[in-house]
Amino acid sequence: MKHFTEHTVTELKTRLDKYLAQEAGQFSRNRIQRDIEAGLVTVNGETVTSTKHVVRQGDKIKYALVAEEKSKPKNIPLKTLYNNHDLLIIDKPAGLAVHPGAGLKGDSLADALLYHFKDIKLVGEEGRAGIVHRLDKDTSGVMLVALTQDMYEHLKDAFAERKIKKEYIALVTGDVEKTHGLIDLPVGKSKSDFRKYATKNMVQAKDALTEYWVVERLDGYTLVRVRLHTGRTHQIRVHFSSLGHPLAGDNLYGSRAAKPIPGLNRQFLHARRIEVQLPDDTWIEAESDVPQYLKKVLENLQSKKVNNL
Repeated sequence: MKHFTEHTVTELKTRLDKYLAQEAGQFSRNRIQRDIEAGLVTVNGETVTSTKHVVRQGDKIKYALVAEEKSKPKNIPLKTLYNNHDLLIIDKPAGLAVHPGAGLKGDSLADALLYHFKDIKLVGEEGRAGIVHRLDKDTSGVMLVALTQDMYEHLKDAFAERKIKKEYIALVTGDVEKTHGLIDLPVGKSKSDFRKYATKNMVQAKDALTEYWVVERLDGYTLVRVRLHTGRTHQIRVHFSSLGHPLAGDNLYGSRAAKPIPGLNRQFLHARRIEVQLPDDTWIEAESDVPQYLKKVLENLQSKKVNNL
């Protein structure tokens, strides 16, 4: 349910998020920034998704307020790959959102964590439940969760310092030319579609580096192994789309004219492996098997490598 607040800027010049934080005092600045990035704010009738956008005296701001769902303990089964040293590694299924939020209905990983780990509500920033990174709702595979505040801070630093290695399996459309490549393109919020990220016509651009290796070429598709060197939202989906090879089954970044693959009802992307350095400098790793229904998709495409995944 939405309702709107409307504001006329009285200051000569200020940042949009700062101004709304002053005017809509019941919400935190973090909440306001998320809402701006989600396309819930217009300035003079135009949707603005940059929190750093500068507004000036006389500008008309319209803010669509959407009631935020809060995480609540729920007995949702979790597949645990590792639980030691205050670190939890889980195997997230496709279809499970990491956090509840606008447009994301149903259960969430945060709900499950609050049920199975009573004290995790105290870990991380408010409402984070120990979660330090995320996978898209329709992406499956390995995820790290901190069980204590010390581990939460350690993992945040490890991500910032790129001391966490993540590897994915993806099926992309078309025949990828290079057998090994680097996609080194900044990623930012799309100016034309608030739901999307982009490598052109964007705001808040951040460096993004994706490395890939071709595993197998199939009829009209390419199976690739992907390593992320940065962790931007939708990075793999955006980068391969920018090459003209969007992920199979990706309704947001793919072509509307693309022929659907029988048995595939989400983007073919699986977080297969993760490595992380613990506070004592030792490294651990965890792997998630590619789901059987994704293997079936590959079998139907006559894959010869499917049994090696």
